[in-house]
Amino acid sequence: MQSNRLQKFFDRYVGIPIGIMFYLISTIRTFLIRKVELRNRGSESRNEIDSFIDYPKKILFIQLSALGDTILAIPTIRALRRSFPQAELSFLASPTNLSYLERCPYIDKRILFRYPLYQLIRMLRQEHFDWVIDLEHWSRFSVLLAYATGAPRLIGFSAEHQYRHYLFTDIVPHIPRKHEVLNFLSIAHELGCSTENMELAVWAGETEREWCQNLLAQEQVNISEPLVVLHPEAGRRGEPRRRWQQERYVMLADALSSRYNARIFLTGAPDEVEVSEWIAERTACETVCLAGRTQINQLAALFTQADLVISGNCGPMHLAAASGTPIIALHGPTNSAQWGPWGDKSTCIEATLPCSPCLNLGFEYACQALPDGTSPCMHTIEVSEVLQACEAYLG
Repeated sequence: MQSNRLQKFFDRYVGIPIGIMFYLISTIRTFLIRKVELRNRGSESRNEIDSFIDYPKKILFIQLSALGDTILAIPTIRALRRSFPQAELSFLASPTNLSYLERCPYIDKRILFRYPLYQLIRMLRQEHFDWVIDLEHWSRFSVLLAYATGAPRLIGFSAEHQYRHYLFTDIVPHIPRKHEVLNFLSIAHELGCSTENMELAVWAGETEREWCQNLLAQEQVNISEPLVVLHPEAGRRGEPRRRWQQERYVMLADALSSRYNARIFLTGAPDEVEVSEWIAERTACETVCLAGRTQINQLAALFTQADLVISGNCGPMHLAAASGTPIIALHGPTNSAQWGPWGDKSTCIEATLPCSPCLNLGFEYACQALPDGTSPCMHTIEVSEVLQACEAYLG
């Protein structure tokens, strides 16, 4: 979840004790209810209740994290959709995630996470969900939100030292160094779903494709020349430790333009404009800075037209992989085996410090940031390494 320090503090030091308290209350309540049911109705009635719960009519997914986690959860969502074709699938998420899912065929209802919370919770309870699937890895807040829906079956991850699983009826271990696509699919396995299709997906529509074609025509992009997209920012807002040095992006852009006659596009979210503009202003080659000017599905459309995307570990990196575009991913604090691009059109370049990688859930940095905000391990990735990897895609 994209959180500031105060939110993380309350999530950990308030969320954990509240979760445990609700767990104890729920355990006692369940015990008493089952005791009364077995005494008054008999085991046959209880089996009827269990049978009803096992065939859900309404399922809710909760995903409050950044874009990348939602993209990596698509094979799991698809598996639930195909296993329960008659069920209504809802998705509770941030505006960015819901934009990505705008045309997703597996989701019936999109619910915006919003404040005030009491109104949101009241609306969720009125939906009478049978199952709630929490796709978060470490957040206690999402667990409490799932519990507040009143759904009889709650499914989610148990992550080491996170103390978040007590309220779940179905607990799925989150395995470090296992790719997140496979971690998510463990939820589908837990629910008895077939998981043969593990492909990611994007759903850029005609509007976004037309926007992309107009953009390329406006910038006079020659289809015979390679189009390379650089996405320099990486990670959560205000947390640049996954970012490669901006000066090296300048060197890389000029080298790609000189060596391959490539057209360079720079992308970024609205709050990442400064980084991309800084790079664009210092390149000797002509660049197109689109930071802050693209919606999620427009970015997906652009990626499908690109010959190569180069980025650190972030949501757009996964979006490029889902678009089927070759990508070179730069990994320092993050483990590429767990968080790297999913698919066979990618190359991961990893830092060489002994302490790298240090992240499992995304916040356990082992070192302090340098004065420029980046991690020391990202400085071990040389421009020459990235250029060598580019040769396989542009040469």
